[in-house]
Amino acid sequence: MLLGLVCAIFFLDTIPSVATMGWASITWIVIIGIFFFLTGSLACAELGAAYPDDGGFAGWTARAFGSKMGAFVGYLYWACNAVWLSSNSTLFVNIFQATFGLELSKLGAALLNLFIIYAMLAILLLPSKNSKGMYNYGAIVKIGIGIALIAAGVVCFVRGGTQANPFQISEFKPTLGAALVFIPALIYNFLGFETSAANGRMENPARDVPRAAIKNVVIVAALYIATSVAMLWALPVSEVSITTGIIQTLQAGFGSQGVMGGVVILVGILYLSVIFIQGMLWVGAPCNTAAVAGDTGELPKVFSKRNKHNQPVGVIIISAIMATLMTLASNLISGSAEEIFWAIFSCTSLLLIIPYIINFEAYFKLRAADTTSERPYVFPGPKWLASLLIRIAELIAIATCVLFVWTPGLPLNMTQFVFVVAGSVVVIVLGLVLIKMADKQKTAE
Repeated sequence: MLLGLVCAIFFLDTIPSVATMGWASITWIVIIGIFFFLTGSLACAELGAAYPDDGGFAGWTARAFGSKMGAFVGYLYWACNAVWLSSNSTLFVNIFQATFGLELSKLGAALLNLFIIYAMLAILLLPSKNSKGMYNYGAIVKIGIGIALIAAGVVCFVRGGTQANPFQISEFKPTLGAALVFIPALIYNFLGFETSAANGRMENPARDVPRAAIKNVVIVAALYIATSVAMLWALPVSEVSITTGIIQTLQAGFGSQGVMGGVVILVGILYLSVIFIQGMLWVGAPCNTAAVAGDTGELPKVFSKRNKHNQPVGVIIISAIMATLMTLASNLISGSAEEIFWAIFSCTSLLLIIPYIINFEAYFKLRAADTTSERPYVFPGPKWLASLLIRIAELIAIATCVLFVWTPGLPLNMTQFVFVVAGSVVVIVLGLVLIKMADKQKTAE
């Protein structure tokens, strides 16, 4: 379970983005960990304990606001992961180039991006393997890379006698300003807290749920703090690349030549394997969920199509089309690889956060409307305190959606603004159309 949590929530991808906030990133990790991750975990824990078989966000939303809204949340869960594949494969291509010292043309990078997407989805069409083994492998490698980052940071500190970024107490002050640019990446790091929600199988939810939630916050926050500190020891903030910062840190600590250079390449290859597996795991489960929605008539029948291995071929093909369109659209953006990655990342992350906002509202609706269901676990403290904390978490999620498209105090990048907003609107409208089509198919039957 611990390895599954690490694999699901510990994102190496966004550590460089968080580190660009400097030493204040450590303070922000603690603040967001408490007011968003811990609060969200406890709210989901109450819902999970009261409705253990409702299917998570989609089920809780359906119970609170009706089946169509539940279907929409389930759709968003799948759709945002389908288009996220483009972001994941873009990161793969950038890490691939940094690891082997290559510089592909924009066309070459786009073609490799598409190849990685299709390779992931093609494997998902084969007979299912033991995903537990992949989760364990991913978690172990992520922890190993985290240790390597810390070692590289220590080497840089010992070698230079100082950190790349001066260590001063005043630097930990959680000011906004430039930090607003990458706070959304930090919020993204703490998504997935619903995976740690309690369920009805816990013997003593009132005791075990808070312990599990606090343990999860401590573990995940500690991993992010340790790796961010290592990166800040090794690299000046101004030199950190949001896509290849991990490889930069390893090269700064161990060099890029000789035996240690070979070790860095090996770690880079392991990192690439994790990115690949991460892409398959994160899109595979939502594809199966969308296929079930096709079976039940919540989404059109094409979503229920399966191949001879019982894999959701209809959903996977649609996922390939969506990821391809996102990749092609993003390559029309004139900018660096980092700007392209951030544009895709912003669009998919904004879509991913919407179900969290809806779920917070579902929490309030169910707590007020359903007074008969047994609640083995209830959010601790006075009712007003629970409401206040959950509203704060909800406001953080809403503010994050805004920050993905506009950062106060900075010039508006109109190209990325249009890309993120237009991409999000297209995916949302497509979902509404698909749900309407499914309704018509039900009526026709």
